[in-house]
Amino acid sequence: MVMHKNSEENIEAVTKMTLLFLAEAIGLCPAGLEGSTNRDVVFAVLGFQYGAVQSAAYIAGLGKDASAGIAKEVMGRINGMDEKSVSKFLALMPTLAEKEYPPIAMGGKAIIDFYNSATDGEKLTKACSLRELLRQIDEA
Repeated sequence: MVMHKNSEENIEAVTKMTLLFLAEAIGLCPAGLEGSTNRDVVFAVLGFQYGAVQSAAYIAGLGKDASAGIAKEVMGRINGMDEKSVSKFLALMPTLAEKEYPPIAMGGKAIIDFYNSATDGEKLTKACSLRELLRQIDEA
């Protein structure tokens, strides 16, 4: 990831990077994901997204406030959620992160691995990690 001269450029770069990665990851998931009412699926997807944003923001040297703002924007846009709904979920994420909720760690690792992949095949494998997570939930 390229570091930029100022925080505003870093915020823009992290927002763009996470939107591109998450759009790719979600695009590889089963159809109808956005309409799921299964709480496990909803929290897994949002946790994965939150982890990806947090990881990218951390690598860019951004603080908690900037990271929270990026998460609100990215998760709202990628999921078509209003600000109030996103805020409710985001309020829970730090607690889940402290409890080491696996989807958060998976999202954080997947985005870094995705952007550090040398080949398109490796990138595809990393982008499919959300689909694999959802498969595991379905099997449970």
